[in-house]
Amino acid sequence: MKNSVLSLAVLMSLATANAMAATTDLTVTGIITPAACTPTLSNGGLVEYGSLALTDLEDTPSQYNLPAKSLNFAIECSAPTTFALIANDNRRDSSPASPWLFGLGKHQDQSIGQYGMSWQYESTVVDGAQGLNLVSEDGGNSWTNVINGGLFDAGRAPNTLTGFSSGTNLGPTPATSVNVTMDVRGSINKGLTLNGAMELDGSATIEVIYL
Repeated sequence: MKNSVLSLAVLMSLATANAMAATTDLTVTGIITPAACTPTLSNGGLVEYGSLALTDLEDTPSQYNLPAKSLNFAIECSAPTTFALIANDNRRDSSPASPWLFGLGKHQDQSIGQYGMSWQYESTVVDGAQGLNLVSEDGGNSWTNVINGGLFDAGRAPNTLTGFSSGTNLGPTPATSVNVTMDVRGSINKGLTLNGAMELDGSATIEVIYL
């Protein structure tokens, strides 16, 4: 009987030790890409309008048009890489429900206006030669050749990608450099209540996606 009691005590002690054992988890994450691609915009990505009066802007029935501005947009990769672009509107709460329009911020809880980003016609250069502008609306499964091309808000069109090709094939081709001239065209909503100066506050983040 004593042996049985001793055995039972040992078993209970081991079970209690196992129940109280502390654990911790190790998680290893990361993304391995074929090469590093860096996007850059001229003028530090700043589109500066300075001080404008509404009377200085083109007046249309629904909005006041801002003068078009242009920036040089380049993507440089350390080796030939297949990639696409997406953009995220950091002022989405002030933009209309359109995937190609980005918000200009708010003035006294009023949406100020919107802008779009598109490539100038035939300005796309892929690895030193004339390139094609592509767009995919299904996450990169199929691609369409477009004349100008441009950027879409991933928050409103999560499956829409912008790409480039160096040939006639309908799909992004591996490239080490892409250069385009990007036009920024914006407008101010009509019917705003203005008390003093109104500051434009557009902001978007452009991201390279590896395919």
